[in-house]
Amino acid sequence: MSIRSFRGSAACAALGLLTLSACGSGDDDASARRFLVRIENVAPFQNLKSGRFDTRVSGTSPGPLAPGDTYEFSFTAGLNHRLSFASMFGASNDWFFGTEPRGLPLYSADGQPVTGDITSQVILWDAGTEVDEEPAVGAHTGPKQATATDGPGTKDFNSNVRRVGTRPVLSTGQTFNLPPLASMIRVQLAHDAATHRFTVRISNVSDDGVTLSTSEGIKPVRIAPGVWVVGAGNEPLFTEGQPDRGQGLEALAETGDVTALHTWLTPLNGVATPLSPVIIAVHNASAPLFTEGAPDRGLGLEALAETGDPSQLANAFALKPPTGVSVSGTFNTPVDASAPGPLLPGHAYEFTVTARPADRLSFATMFGQSNDWFFGTDEQGIALFDKDNTPVTGDLTSKVYLWDVGTELDEEPAVGPHQGAPTWTVDTDRTVRRVPVSRYGTPLSQHLRLTLTEAN
Repeated sequence: MSIRSFRGSAACAALGLLTLSACGSGDDDASARRFLVRIENVAPFQNLKSGRFDTRVSGTSPGPLAPGDTYEFSFTAGLNHRLSFASMFGASNDWFFGTEPRGLPLYSADGQPVTGDITSQVILWDAGTEVDEEPAVGAHTGPKQATATDGPGTKDFNSNVRRVGTRPVLSTGQTFNLPPLASMIRVQLAHDAATHRFTVRISNVSDDGVTLSTSEGIKPVRIAPGVWVVGAGNEPLFTEGQPDRGQGLEALAETGDVTALHTWLTPLNGVATPLSPVIIAVHNASAPLFTEGAPDRGLGLEALAETGDPSQLANAFALKPPTGVSVSGTFNTPVDASAPGPLLPGHAYEFTVTARPADRLSFATMFGQSNDWFFGTDEQGIALFDKDNTPVTGDLTSKVYLWDVGTELDEEPAVGPHQGAPTWTVDTDRTVRRVPVSRYGTPLSQHLRLTLTEAN
């Protein structure tokens, strides 16, 4: 943390690290008040995006895949993202095709998109919610359960999600010879470099007359509708060796119904961007950081908005404080952290400032997964006193906006490969402006919370 007060002598301001009440000729003025400012990252998002697949290519209504049928879905994703999916093996009690819990990397270590046949990375999982009967034969397996008279199958003695293996042990104590996974399902990835868009194709490659051999003869293989998730590898659907979480995976694995799991996942989608260290100013004149509709001034706001580094702007303010600025500084260590760092979801920066009637607070912090966006007040800042000179406190998040500094062309948040880089294509609009809802529609209140309280 570094903060400077410009009230009082130059020698006092040059100390750099100081308490605001210790510097300046008027800090003990009866009208002065100390404010505790808290900026929280409140993003609830656990995944970047998710969806469901339930209608075959060229199909018109939802349903399972028969041999030769394919599901297809597309999404954009960034360098650190992974793909997870789950889809019921229709002949089973509670088995599903899926990825490793953390998902499959979408880019290689050298930044190249993963493409081609990725079936070798697909696993058949047991959800651990029902005992395992012979596929397509047991009374509670997918093809038979609609006619079963005694409801759901018996609960599994092992309730953990686990790999099925090639010779699973059934509830009768007998083993079953599963056909090779690649004889039932094929999963392929394609990538469009211009749009960063991946397309996934899940195909049923079985043969109804050959593939699944049972005690009742050859049975058909069907692949049920499923869900997909793109995220940073936080095990969005299940954890191997742990029970099902009760969020809808059981219904998907037992009946092929993806509704509950899809509904659970949807509100968790979004950009859980970190916030950069904060630059702040207390002032009684307008526009200390920028002027809306005008180009960036070249003092360091660009560096903060593009790379999250506030030091250039802080040094510029220290050398030549803008008109009306009495206090400025940077804050870079989250509450309870032992070292400086970005503000991740669930964490907060806190700092205190001293102000007097007519003073306002301005600040800026980078939207970390962008090219040149930042959260901040408008150019006038937030009034710290009302018309009766009473300190303004409480939740002031409504006074914060998402800004585009106008120095780099925008890419999709969390997806564009040049985000966080110091250089990229110059923006066609070089002015500082608010990011419109049409460009990014997530409410600011789902990213940041600003609260002010009087500090004793």
